[in-house]
Amino acid sequence: MEDEPRDIIRAPAEPPTFRAPRMVSRPKPKIQLEEELGPENKLGDFEDVQPLSVSEARAVISAIHEKRKQTGPPGNPLGRDRAHNDSQTVTQFVEYLENFSKFKVIDNLNVLFGLLDSHTDLSPVEKALLGSLTCDSADEAKTLIPSLANKFSDEELQPLLDEIQKLREHKSISRTVTPY
Repeated sequence: MEDEPRDIIRAPAEPPTFRAPRMVSRPKPKIQLEEELGPENKLGDFEDVQPLSVSEARAVISAIHEKRKQTGPPGNPLGRDRAHNDSQTVTQFVEYLENFSKFKVIDNLNVLFGLLDSHTDLSPVEKALLGSLTCDSADEAKTLIPSLANKFSDEELQPLLDEIQKLREHKSISRTVTPY
């Protein structure tokens, strides 16, 4: 073994080459569902969601708030130290609902949606929009809600809009939903 030369020059070793793992398949692009309120209502991801009018949203939020106030801090989902959610965002949201809610009397709201439910050819979105917009004329309703043009003539739509206006103007003595 002593006969072996010690100063053998060796070739430098090649650095390891990084190889990415082989992809099984390409990442698939997320399918964007079309959302449009036109002659046909295309709601995309919101197709199976129940829409609310502004007045309905006001009634729901007010009822939840009243329930939380009555429950008290121990049973409150917001925590023991808060009787209700009084953040700036919630306060502004409730103010928005109060300003733009057309039906503040709960009985009128129930009658309105009973009236709209009697028209089976209206979609839930159209019912919510009619309840929120309270259009004066059939032409205005068809302009703002284009899908109504395919379902109603002006003569068929106008009596429904007149009934909605009567409900809006009717001030019932019965209970109202008060905002917090």
